[in-house]
Amino acid sequence: MTRRRVWVSAVVAALVVAVVAVVLVARHGSGTAGPELARQDGAYGWSDSFAVGDTFTDGLNLVTVTDRATGPLTLVSAKPVDAKGDNLELLGERARVVPDMLPSGYQTGWFQHVAGFPPTSGDAAGGVAVNGLVVRPSRAGEDRWIEIQIGYRVKGPGRYVRAGVEVVYRYAGETRHVVIPSHLAICAPATVACPDESAN
Repeated sequence: MTRRRVWVSAVVAALVVAVVAVVLVARHGSGTAGPELARQDGAYGWSDSFAVGDTFTDGLNLVTVTDRATGPLTLVSAKPVDAKGDNLELLGERARVVPDMLPSGYQTGWFQHVAGFPPTSGDAAGGVAVNGLVVRPSRAGEDRWIEIQIGYRVKGPGRYVRAGVEVVYRYAGETRHVVIPSHLAICAPATVACPDESAN
């Protein structure tokens, strides 16, 4: 009886480990980005103060699609990582490929932040739901990026910080992930100073 109990315990433990592994793979991707993507190594970002009740879209969360990709990438999800503070409400994420999905008549093709979410006008327009967006590989000498747009609403006074944005995608039969090192610091109310995270 004791031997059987040990065997059952071992099976249960193995099942728990397997479930945890599946959850971690689903959450973080099964592997890091390969040569199909090239992210900036150094952290970058911005900070600002907003009034309670303001909504805005954070842009410039970029990762380069290289000409070393041998097939399309399909985006699965994007989310802030290492976020701290409860004064912001996450409204959602959008994605677009630059310059493929830029609106006609665009001026610069990029934006730091714009009011509202999702953005529907000017250089910020053109984003779609992240899950299912298919990104073709770049051709030799072609400059193309995946841009993640993140919507927020300021729901109260305080300070919110984020270390980056994680993008999960499928490529060559695998689920992979990359972290864009774009940090953010948002303070409320609009009258308070909000130092950049790199200053801390």
